[in-house]
Amino acid sequence: NPFTQEEARAFLRAAAQRPTALRWAIGVGLGIRQGEALGLRWSYVDLEAGHLKTWWQLQRLTWRHGCEDPHKCGERLHRFEPCPPGCTTHKHYKRGCPEPCPAKCTRHASTCPQRQGGGLVFTRPKTKKSRRVVPIPPPLIPLLIEHRARQEEARAAAGELWEEHDVVFARPDGRPIDPRQDWQEFKDLLKEAGIRDTRPHDSRHTAGTILNELGVDIRTIME
Repeated sequence: NPFTQEEARAFLRAAAQRPTALRWAIGVGLGIRQGEALGLRWSYVDLEAGHLKTWWQLQRLTWRHGCEDPHKCGERLHRFEPCPPGCTTHKHYKRGCPEPCPAKCTRHASTCPQRQGGGLVFTRPKTKKSRRVVPIPPPLIPLLIEHRARQEEARAAAGELWEEHDVVFARPDGRPIDPRQDWQEFKDLLKEAGIRDTRPHDSRHTAGTILNELGVDIRTIME
C-alpha cells in the first residue's frame, strides 16, 4: 500500500513539524527499511560523495530466560484467561489483546533477572544484497548537515548523560530510537496528515512507486 504522491507530500508536511522530520524524509525519499534508517550511523554517511551505506540495521531481539525455571520466573505475569469483551487495558496495543498464556508458560523473559540475548542491537542485514550504497538526493544533503549540527548541540547539552552510538537518528541522550516508538510516531503522523492506515514498511514501496512514476528505469529502482 504505497502512498500516492499527494499522500507522500501530506505525510512529509506533517512530519516537518517534528524533530524527527529528516528520519521520515529519508524513509520516503530513499525507500530504506525501518531498521536500516534507525540503524544508520554517521560513519556510513558520506555527505561529500553524496551517498550512504545500509550495512547495519537496528533490531529489537527477543529476550531469553537465563534462569533454571522459566515458568516460575514469570509466575506473577501469567494470565490464563482471555480479556473480557471491550477490554480497555490493551486498546493501544498494535496487535490487540495478547493471547492467554499456555498452561506451562515460559514467556515473560524480559523480566527475568538473568535474561539473555535481547534488547536493541545492531545487526547485519539478512542478505549481502541488502548491504548497498545508496545515493542521497541532493535536496537532502543540506538537511543532513543541519541535522548533524543540531545533534552536536544536543550532545553538548546532554553532557555526561549522552551515550555515544554514532546513530544519525538518536534520542535526546544519544541512544538509538526504539522501533516501537518509531512505529507509533508513524501512526500518529498518518492521523495528522489525514492518510489511511498503513505500515512504516510501505514507505519503502512508496519510494519505488514514485521513482517509477518519474520515469526512472526498473533496474535502478531495484538497486
